[in-house]
Amino acid sequence: MQWVARQQFHRTSTSMQTWGAVLLLAACALWVRLAFLLVEQSGGSCYGETQNCDLIEAWPGQLTLLAVSVPVSVLGVALFVAGTVRRQATAHVLEVIEMQRAEARQRKKA
Repeated sequence: MQWVARQQFHRTSTSMQTWGAVLLLAACALWVRLAFLLVEQSGGSCYGETQNCDLIEAWPGQLTLLAVSVPVSVLGVALFVAGTVRRQATAHVLEVIEMQRAEARQRKKA
């Protein structure tokens, strides 16, 4: 039973890490798209007497990309770090348990 629980815990931790990495990649894609939009608009200029600017018209789309990418990246980092910490903590606990068992075997021999 203990082995099954360990495997399930490890599987859950790996799943958390994987989802975190996927969300971070999605956030990176959004940030790259935002960078391309910013570079694209650098050549924009205002024209006419009313000063209608293409730059002003592009802001809502860029801010939407930024607003979507921030929570996605924060959630991705949180999931990735949580999965990594869970795996490291499990490895540490298992190592401590093995050391205690080895110590108990040594005491029985002596």
